[in-house]
Amino acid sequence: MNIDSNYAVNILKAMLEIYSPSGAEEEISLFLLDEMRRIGFERVWRNNVGNVYGEIGSGSPVILLCGHMDTVPGRIPVRIEGERIYGRGAVDAKSSLAAMINAAALLKLSNLEGKVIVAGLVDEEKGGRGIRALLRENININCAVFGEPSGINNITFAYKGHLKLKVVFKTPTGHLGAQHLLPNAIEECIKFWLRFKRVCEEKYKSPQGIFYSLTPTIAKIYGRGTTNSIPDVCSLGVDLRLPPTIPSKRAIEIIGGLIKEFIEESGCEINFKATSIVEPYVADRENIVIKSLREAVLEETGKEAKLVRKTGTGDMNIFGLRLKVPVATYGPGESRLSHTYNESISIWEYLTSIKIYKKTVEKISLLYRSLREKEH
Repeated sequence: MNIDSNYAVNILKAMLEIYSPSGAEEEISLFLLDEMRRIGFERVWRNNVGNVYGEIGSGSPVILLCGHMDTVPGRIPVRIEGERIYGRGAVDAKSSLAAMINAAALLKLSNLEGKVIVAGLVDEEKGGRGIRALLRENININCAVFGEPSGINNITFAYKGHLKLKVVFKTPTGHLGAQHLLPNAIEECIKFWLRFKRVCEEKYKSPQGIFYSLTPTIAKIYGRGTTNSIPDVCSLGVDLRLPPTIPSKRAIEIIGGLIKEFIEESGCEINFKATSIVEPYVADRENIVIKSLREAVLEETGKEAKLVRKTGTGDMNIFGLRLKVPVATYGPGESRLSHTYNESISIWEYLTSIKIYKKTVEKISLLYRSLREKEH
């Protein structure tokens, strides 16, 4: 089948038209399964969580091109306006995955030495079930490129980690008219939150900037109270973004110590637990994936690529810490549009990223084999 710019735009548009928030990826997974078979991938399969894989080539190196099929919730009418295509996932990150599929299909027509596996993962936006399932499959991978919006001239080499916590405050209840006599679970929660945020700003804010700072955010808050009764339960959801200098264990110690102090002062009952942990990750800036991406970006855009650190968290964190192979994250799109209702991508940038992924794989293959020859 002819893989050209019309096909590339059409497959992205079709992917955007399939609404696939985390937990509802089956339709897009089956679509990509059929599509990769149709365009000539040599082996295509799905695993038991819904990840879809397509493979071309053989031998080594084995290069993983990894994207995700799920999006955050919120429908956006899919449309092309001028030189942009709109839709939920246009930036984060169906355009990256579509570009990887197109690049691999083009590589099949070349004399590539090595194997390329394109992976469309589930649950990246929520719990990371997809990447953990991929790691359990023990696929032999020599290096990987993850598809997330970095911008056409940027390469992401570092992500903060995250620690998601549920903190529950409990106090006695009573008549609202007795508010001067009884503690209020919601008020105690607010007092604690303000203290915790102040401590983070005073003790864990780095002069090197936000990437190296411990940054907390309220993700949700819920208070329980009946008519004319003082609230006796308040649940606080906290999202902590972890710099490379503060792993999750240390962050838990910090918040645990503050909670202990607050209990002694206030007398209220407080319980907390971690609901999600992803450690921070920083890739080697000189690895063969980053070198190859930099060369490909320069050749296709005429501009030097910039290496960037992201305050978010990606599947690269989990993968890189486990496998310890050369890795980087790259993809078209402006990350400031991710998760917004104005999510859209430049068609030129998307089509250019296909060429960049293709060239990157070719360069990785050459560098990998050159290094192996020197070792022997």
